[in-house]
Amino acid sequence: EGGLRRFLTSVAEAFVQGVDVTWPALFDGTDARVIDLPTYPFQRQHYWAPASPAGTGSSAAARFGMTWEEHPLLGGALPLAESGELLLVGRISPASHSWIADHTVAGTALLPGTAFVDMALHAAAVVGCAGVEELNIEAPLPVHGGIRLQVVVDEPDSSDRRRVSVFARPEAEDGDTSQWTRHAVGVLAPSAAPDAGRPQWSRAAWPPSGSVRAEAAELYDRFSALGYEYGEVFAGVEDVWLREGEVFAEVRLPAGATLDAERFGVHPGLLDAALQPWLLGDFVPRADDGSVLLPFAWRGITLHGTGANALRVRLGPAGEEAVSLEAVDLAGAPVLSLDALVLRPLAQDRLVELVGGTTSPPLYRVDWQWSPIVSVAPPATGLFAPSPSGATRRWAVVGEGGAAARYATADPGTGCVGVFPDLDALRTALDSGADRPDIVLADFGARPGTAAPHGTALADGVRDTARRGLALVQGWLSDERFAAARLVVLTEHAVATEADARQVDLAGSALWGLMRSVQTEHPDRFVLVEHDGQDTSYQALPAALDSGIPQLAVRTGEIRTPGLAVLPTPGDEASVTGTGFDPEGTVLVTGATGTLGSLLARHLVTAHGVRHLLLLSRSGRDADGAAELEHELTSLGAEFQLLSCDAADRAALKEALATVPAAHPLTAVIHTAGVLDDGVVEALTPERLDRVLRPKADAALNLHELTAGMPLKAFVLYSGAVSLLGGAGQANYAAANAFLDGLAQHRHAQGLPAVSLAWGLWSAASTFTGHLGEVDLRRMERSGIAPLTNEQGLELLDRALGAVAGGDAPQICVMRLDTAALRRQAAAHGAASVPLLLRTLAAPAVRRGAARTGRGDRAASAVTDPLSRAQALRDRLAGLDAAGRRDEILAVAQAQLADVLGFTDTTAVDPVRSFREIGLDSLTAVELRNRLGAVTGLRLPSALVFDHPNLDALAGHLAELLAAEGRDDAGAAALSGIDALDRAVRGMADDDTRRDAVRRRLTELLAVVGDAPRDGDRSTRTAVGTGSRGAQAGPDLLGRLDSASDEDLFAFIEDQL
Repeated sequence: EGGLRRFLTSVAEAFVQGVDVTWPALFDGTDARVIDLPTYPFQRQHYWAPASPAGTGSSAAARFGMTWEEHPLLGGALPLAESGELLLVGRISPASHSWIADHTVAGTALLPGTAFVDMALHAAAVVGCAGVEELNIEAPLPVHGGIRLQVVVDEPDSSDRRRVSVFARPEAEDGDTSQWTRHAVGVLAPSAAPDAGRPQWSRAAWPPSGSVRAEAAELYDRFSALGYEYGEVFAGVEDVWLREGEVFAEVRLPAGATLDAERFGVHPGLLDAALQPWLLGDFVPRADDGSVLLPFAWRGITLHGTGANALRVRLGPAGEEAVSLEAVDLAGAPVLSLDALVLRPLAQDRLVELVGGTTSPPLYRVDWQWSPIVSVAPPATGLFAPSPSGATRRWAVVGEGGAAARYATADPGTGCVGVFPDLDALRTALDSGADRPDIVLADFGARPGTAAPHGTALADGVRDTARRGLALVQGWLSDERFAAARLVVLTEHAVATEADARQVDLAGSALWGLMRSVQTEHPDRFVLVEHDGQDTSYQALPAALDSGIPQLAVRTGEIRTPGLAVLPTPGDEASVTGTGFDPEGTVLVTGATGTLGSLLARHLVTAHGVRHLLLLSRSGRDADGAAELEHELTSLGAEFQLLSCDAADRAALKEALATVPAAHPLTAVIHTAGVLDDGVVEALTPERLDRVLRPKADAALNLHELTAGMPLKAFVLYSGAVSLLGGAGQANYAAANAFLDGLAQHRHAQGLPAVSLAWGLWSAASTFTGHLGEVDLRRMERSGIAPLTNEQGLELLDRALGAVAGGDAPQICVMRLDTAALRRQAAAHGAASVPLLLRTLAAPAVRRGAARTGRGDRAASAVTDPLSRAQALRDRLAGLDAAGRRDEILAVAQAQLADVLGFTDTTAVDPVRSFREIGLDSLTAVELRNRLGAVTGLRLPSALVFDHPNLDALAGHLAELLAAEGRDDAGAAALSGIDALDRAVRGMADDDTRRDAVRRRLTELLAVVGDAPRDGDRSTRTAVGTGSRGAQAGPDLLGRLDSASDEDLFAFIEDQL
């Protein structure tokens, strides 16, 4: 009675009276979690959990004469004097209601129409009305910052109907005179229609008979083409089925939103997802001119149940340009019914104008979300508890950080092979007969008691850590004894999971970048774990490793996973009147004569009014294009110096900074310099690593330290998206850029201006893109990475700088993503084919695959689905002869290679031509090997492709590997089946009449494996009923089986099978 909230309140009341409560069991399956409270008053941590975003509770509401409303959007209710009117008030913002950012139209976060519906339903419940008779959406509501809401319910008319209106205005300073805008108006119904009970379709089989499955990913591709982008909370369609004149679907909220659903009538994200499949139906005409059909009028909305987090729905026609909806929970209980939703077409340019949107790509931020993975404390002396099967996983630790110290005395009985100072020591132990570990923790945390380095020592430490990481990876990959094991790279404070993180290990940041690229080249071999060294986090480590997620952070026992999220567009409240460029100050630009540096220098003068520039370039005025740049800046009236200076040279940079005139002090730094030296990780050397680190990391560190005390208003670092997404062949470049990301966070923690811009692909040819060939560009396009034009890039730069001025995080990802391509990639090749941080943006395809395994949360979305794809191939091979199997494998390999090379026609790949002749290089060879490994389920060596002259030979090799593995699998399956048979026979009752049938089947099976006599040969090697294992030469086996007692039969099974 009273639902989950009342139940939990009652449990809490009992608990404070002394009743024991098993809290983990109570919250199992939810996203509830234990948080640590600060133990010291000056830790600068908030003590209390965040208050409800809609307000501060009943006591605060009472101070203003209001009644508290426990609703996520509306926090207070006030009956108005001398009338029957009611006022409901609330507040929303991107910070307090982060799910709104998952609903964007034309690049702008909009409050969805379903939120207006839920507010109207809540208002109806407060005044005692049965539902919403009608609700018309009059204007979209963009959510850039804080928004104040008012819902006004008029007094009842003669028929007891009440008008309801929803108003909003941006939150601003006191004294603001901006007008309230009415966004929706409707009528609340006085009474409900007679309850018809469960809809007929929900009482029958699910999915409904006669329906045909549709592709959910296609649905989101269509919406994307129309300007809609749905994030994780709104991309809840998991399955769709079509039947003439009807659409059926199953929709679900992600795990992180389920508790919030309890406080809504129906969560706006869930209701929006329930309506989305109308686009796949044939009963609503779609405009041919590219117009968008928008929700306009809602008719007959009745809420039957609250708090649902998953629905089964039926959509059907409700007249011209209208759709009806019936929604039930997974048990078939009615949740909501909608008589009609009327849709109206609107031209896309008009839509952009209405919402104040933009046609340029959105900005992104890294969002570390809590992951609902159950954490179980391991034994005090070991890493893992015994597995359910009783097998002990073998593990080892290499390194000298906190984890090494913690596990130095680990009990070998827990599976610990040992703690070693480095990988070479572990390999030596294996040479001496030590057990091979299944998991190795490589501890890169700080040694206990060591101080954080500064200055030159810090730069040397970054290089040393990156080199140690590279040597570790190369040693791991070169040793076949680790082929089936996972290497877990453990860091402390290398990445910031919160924007206000106070501590950053810059060497660890560079290591994360390097390892992300290594993971791209060698999926399933490496895991990245960011750790805070606390006991609760060590206890959560086994669950983190068992999750299958390749990158995670563990903070105070909580497991978090990273993903990109759309950064809300700054609004007026962001105070973006300036972007850190003082017209009287000097702006320093490194890499100024490069493509991006020179483009930036011109833009600073023309768009930001910068009049004084210090331009640094290693080649200075001798660089290509330098004279043209000087001429153009001079014609624009700018004062500048173009100096030959390597910013990585501390003395040279110090000398260059001394040239800045006192009348125009340095007020901004923009670091764009960098070089490439691409190669797969096996081919990298310490020297190639240093060559790329130096112009990025050393130069940035010099700029950071030599500008200390100067009146900087902006410190901008040009990083690359490869630091977040990884990139085959770019481990050194990813390490250098990840260092910049960490440095920006470090400065931010010190209260200094900083932002790292992780740029994606630019269309303009430059040092960073000039090497890309047609195959590379096709591969990137296929993977969802689209190039930015110069105009788009500069617009995004300005928006990113505005976001920084508005107080956003010090790391922003600036790239153009084709989310439809991401979804196609995930649907066609599995979630693992999409970089981890992009999987939330490909949410429909990823979550749909996760749902079919029963895991619809974000953690599950990070787990790949190679086993099912590999099993599908093996199932096809099982019914073929040797030649047929080889042909099938060749066809699969041919399709994968064609896709890697960007060919739409698989016949374009000649299987007998050499790989080099058809354009395969080391990077595409890595991708092909990974694709083939995923589709076959085989663990394939790094040199797989170039160990074979062409695709035909490679397919033959794969066929041999699969055949050999198939034989091993068959034997293992037979032994496993015999174990199951043993247990089943022993469980039979003494009087079971099927014992005779069991005896006959055992006889037949013995004949199959050759232990039973054949062709009249009645001799046998085994006696039945002798009670002796392995007895030789007995009488007729068949006869003895027929006459054996139950005890003899059981002894036979135990001793011989």
